[in-house]
Amino acid sequence: MGPVQTGGSAMTAYRVPRDAGAPAVTGPVPSGTVAFVLQGGGSLCAAQVGMLRALTRAGIRPDLVVGSSAGALNGVAFAADPSIEGIDRLEALWLGLRRRHVAPISLRTLVRAVAGRGEAAVSSTPLRQMLRAVIGVGRLEETVVPVHAVATDFETGAPVVLSRGDAVSALLASAAFPGLYAPVRLGERRLIDGGVSADVPVLQAESLGATTIYVLPAAVTRQAGHGPGALCVAFRALEQILVERERRDLAAVRGSVLRLPAATTRVASVIDFRDTPRLIEAGCRLTEGWLTRQPAAAA
Repeated sequence: MGPVQTGGSAMTAYRVPRDAGAPAVTGPVPSGTVAFVLQGGGSLCAAQVGMLRALTRAGIRPDLVVGSSAGALNGVAFAADPSIEGIDRLEALWLGLRRRHVAPISLRTLVRAVAGRGEAAVSSTPLRQMLRAVIGVGRLEETVVPVHAVATDFETGAPVVLSRGDAVSALLASAAFPGLYAPVRLGERRLIDGGVSADVPVLQAESLGATTIYVLPAAVTRQAGHGPGALCVAFRALEQILVERERRDLAAVRGSVLRLPAATTRVASVIDFRDTPRLIEAGCRLTEGWLTRQPAAAA
């Protein structure tokens, strides 16, 4: 898919206020600002590791990175060390991920959730511990490339852009899928998964000054059925809503959007990591092929 020109000439954008009390920048930002936008999607975001590798090899470096949910995890790790060595470490993280790291099953927690005495079906403690061990920075503002994690305000449903503060807390908030994880409290807000309000946060990237946006999508499930279980059904229903929202948001962007090709998988669950090695390879291969057909994208 080639560049999607979504209206007009070079735009004048204005930065949005940063979260956690950072000052807003109200002046115009320079043209030619490149953003990597990483879609959410749990285990299906493994393909983004390969995409980042291909883009980096091609010499394409962003001025800012914006991600939702698992895409935010990839975004923060990449922004902390936007080198091939940093991508190697991110790939090693993905290759070691298992369901127990993100969704450990606890009968007690499940019973409390079903009985209405708890807000989560699984504990986020293992995920928090894993992130503490592998994320290369303590705070979002310490990354080499400016990075922004998108979450959703639980009360209003509005997207919240997290640009400062504890990196692990921001990532947990961005990935707090409703019903699976409990909302994360940051300041006065209770936050849930960024994918609920901005699964592909292109409008947030534009508000932060991006004039050229590379969208790194999650993999797409291709199979006859949609997988067994209530969780798969819930994810599938949400997917339909998010696809339509992505179309709407892409059409509203005034700058240039370049959407990388999505890898495909037979995995139906976003907490199933069995296809991770192939998805990483496919993400890299598809992006390399796309770049050869898009000389302007690699310029």
